[in-house]
Amino acid sequence: MAQQKKQRLNHTDRRVKRTKKALRDALFELLESKTLNQITVTELTTLADVNRATFYFYYTDLNDMVDQIQTETYQTFVSVLNETVPDIGTIEGFAEYANRLLIFCKEHETLCEFIIKNDANNMLYKKMQTLILKSIPNSKDIYADNIPAKYSTSFFLSGVTGILTDWMNDGMSIPTEELAIYIAGVYFNGSSKTNQNYSTFKSINKK
Repeated sequence: MAQQKKQRLNHTDRRVKRTKKALRDALFELLESKTLNQITVTELTTLADVNRATFYFYYTDLNDMVDQIQTETYQTFVSVLNETVPDIGTIEGFAEYANRLLIFCKEHETLCEFIIKNDANNMLYKKMQTLILKSIPNSKDIYADNIPAKYSTSFFLSGVTGILTDWMNDGMSIPTEELAIYIAGVYFNGSSKTNQNYSTFKSINKK
């Protein structure tokens, strides 16, 4: 009996995941040509081949669906960063840490693109930023309030966000390990020195 109950629960869980994935994929497809406010539950469920009543069983409305997608994305992000944290005090360790973030974006490309385009208030980004700040040194904790350098970490995080967005928009053609090394170099050495070192690295590898 216990085994049969477990099998039924597993079957139900798989069915729920398939249904939610169908709805999510349909939402992403519609968002390629429309804004969220222009999409109706009817056209979403029709495209996903899911009953309207089923949609409302899981979600209050489309905004609730988006909120749940963001929550699930954040939980996955937390699990990635909660793995053993490398020694980010070294450029190698920081590169490994940055590579995790890049791999996360690559493995969850559609979700990340969705968040970038539809997180109007940047709430998910702010939550992720807070989580990252628990791992890397925050310049605001290092420098006094009257020292401009206290904004170094904010500048870096904004820059990384820009890099991630452009990298994804460009089709993520640069390997994650290579881009992670560049990001770590910027973090430790600044962009000017990193660009010089990167050019040297590329010329050596061409020989």
